[in-house]
Amino acid sequence: MNSTNKWFLTDEEKDKFIATLTPNLTILRTSAEISQEELANLIGVSRQTYSAIERKVRKMAWTTYLSLVLFYDHNRKTHKLIRQLSIFPKELVIRFNDGVDYSDFEISSFLGNKSEEIIEHLDDQAKGAIRAMVMMEYARCNSITNDAVIKSLGVITK
Repeated sequence: MNSTNKWFLTDEEKDKFIATLTPNLTILRTSAEISQEELANLIGVSRQTYSAIERKVRKMAWTTYLSLVLFYDHNRKTHKLIRQLSIFPKELVIRFNDGVDYSDFEISSFLGNKSEEIIEHLDDQAKGAIRAMVMMEYARCNSITNDAVIKSLGVITK
């Protein structure tokens, strides 16, 4: 795919992504524990407009779709759900990044297919230890002083 085509989405492609999200709006909003009014304000539409979209009376605009996907993917209460329901546009992430999927690149990339289960069982001390180890190895690989790493860890762990 040439670079100009990777950025162009047809109306049919946009409609397909919108159609995947629309039937799940109520469950996602409820899971995020946010009201229609709060969500509408956050994404820049009126509550009446959002309500009509959620009730499937009105089709959402592409910009509304993008706002909702961003919100739900980055909300800790809906992140897993949006991916389990195959609503997250992984196909677009891969397309926009020349065939590479950067959507799941976190510490989980080191842990394999049981990463979510492992991370769920870690307490704050374990997560802090992992952050510290990653930062120390980053420093080692980039010839950064330990003092600079320790200062940055103080910011991370607060």
